[in-house]
Amino acid sequence: MKIGEVLTSWSGFKAWLSPPDRHAVAREARARAAALLPPGETVVDGHTVEPGERVPQPPKPYRVDAFGNRPTVGGRLLNGAERVDLALDRINPFNAALDAWDRRGEDRDAQWHGGWESAAGRLAAALRPRTEEKYLSVLLLTEGGLHVVRVRLTSDGKKTAGAAEHACAVARRDVTWLRDRKDVRHGTHEIGFADGSWVTVFLPLGGWGTLVEAFPHRLRHTDPRP
Repeated sequence: MKIGEVLTSWSGFKAWLSPPDRHAVAREARARAAALLPPGETVVDGHTVEPGERVPQPPKPYRVDAFGNRPTVGGRLLNGAERVDLALDRINPFNAALDAWDRRGEDRDAQWHGGWESAAGRLAAALRPRTEEKYLSVLLLTEGGLHVVRVRLTSDGKKTAGAAEHACAVARRDVTWLRDRKDVRHGTHEIGFADGSWVTVFLPLGGWGTLVEAFPHRLRHTDPRP
């Protein structure tokens, strides 16, 4: 084998082993998400988003199939096995003790309020679809509203895969407050809506400050909910 071929194969092997550049993937996902918005919608800011850790999974009538795909039997069995492993891991006394130590002082309140028909419920359901695909959810604040767009990733999670879908939208006038919950976890926020509902979301990567500052009514974790 020639030296050039060795170097090429080695660089390819290293690229295969290297973890995804999460910030680069997030930037690409935000761009794809913004391109999916209706004409005339101006993006103020956006960030990848995940549901709050203890926001419940939506019941079947409210849980959509992402990207139009129904999970296969094998995928459902695999997901079920993962849930069993997680449950067994949590009841292990040693792991439970470590988990309790990690969560010391954490607020144990519910992480959402309102039914699944509420604005908070619709946003929570949009963040927990049924799918076997790798994807990122992107939260976009525009001049007209708050949007959730799902962007599919490649199987290795290292770049976007082209498919994207609009998952949820709430009019800007119905987004009434944002509450920083750094006392629970850095990057955790509650979003409140005009119908009285609210839901906890997690912004996993740094750089979400400009998005937070774009909300008109911001609360500290020490402030009560409206």
